[in-house]
Amino acid sequence: MKKILIIILVIAPLFTLGQFNPQLSQLIKTLEFINPGYNASKDLASATLLYRNQWTGFEGAPQTMAANINVPVNKWHMGFGANTLVESRGLITHSNIDLTACVDVKVTNTSYMAFGLSGGAELRRIDMGRAVYMGEQDYSAAEYNGENVHAGIGLNYFSPKLHLGASMHYSQLDGNRYAQNEFYSFYVNGSYLIPVHDNWVLKPAVLFKTWGGYSDLDAGLFVLFKDIVWGGISYRLGDALVFFADFKITDMFRLGYSYDLGLRSVSDFNYGSHEIRIEFTMPRPQKKFERMAMN
Repeated sequence: MKKILIIILVIAPLFTLGQFNPQLSQLIKTLEFINPGYNASKDLASATLLYRNQWTGFEGAPQTMAANINVPVNKWHMGFGANTLVESRGLITHSNIDLTACVDVKVTNTSYMAFGLSGGAELRRIDMGRAVYMGEQDYSAAEYNGENVHAGIGLNYFSPKLHLGASMHYSQLDGNRYAQNEFYSFYVNGSYLIPVHDNWVLKPAVLFKTWGGYSDLDAGLFVLFKDIVWGGISYRLGDALVFFADFKITDMFRLGYSYDLGLRSVSDFNYGSHEIRIEFTMPRPQKKFERMAMN
């Protein structure tokens, strides 16, 4: 059974060549990778690095590396940066490399809208030299390898307690293997802060994703102690329970980790998925930038 699943994992992408949509699990802490406007909420230069090992124990299972850099220009209420996602699965390596820009616009004294754009390239590569053939094989790397335009747009609403976001991504796919709806992917998310004590806050959050006729829904509940520790659990509909923790090590450095406990039958043959995130933030300047006037 395990060998059959491995073959499906390696071969299936050759016949379902939809847009690249990596699976990330740290919900409230990875929105900059899916919404190019989210970085407008950051008033300090930052860099986020992420590594995900999915379906541990499966040969050829997906492994994802991601990096996001954002440099705000607070005087202009804008930010500029770059976003990179690279995923390898079986014989395939899939990459998105984008430049990003965002801007925020005041709505009221305690809320603002944030808009973002991203644009770059989507790269696809397959290493047929590592393939194990069973009989004749008429599929070639040239049918899969390619470079296409990738772009995204994001919209966000921020208030002291509420965050709503939506984004759309487009890939300029080519070839007769694609259906029209595979060119686009859509994300919608929301979260709300609920103070429960001077030092404790609850944050329910949801994230919905749809692309190429498929969809995912993540819903989670997280707790924050001061600005030091996040912890929580989320449920990916019909797929996994995700356990999450995030720690503020210093004012410049945060470390996050999540573990996916698979709920499908395939989980009998693996040890879940691990995701590690490191976030660096530049020291705060002497004059603090305030985007909203708090009552």
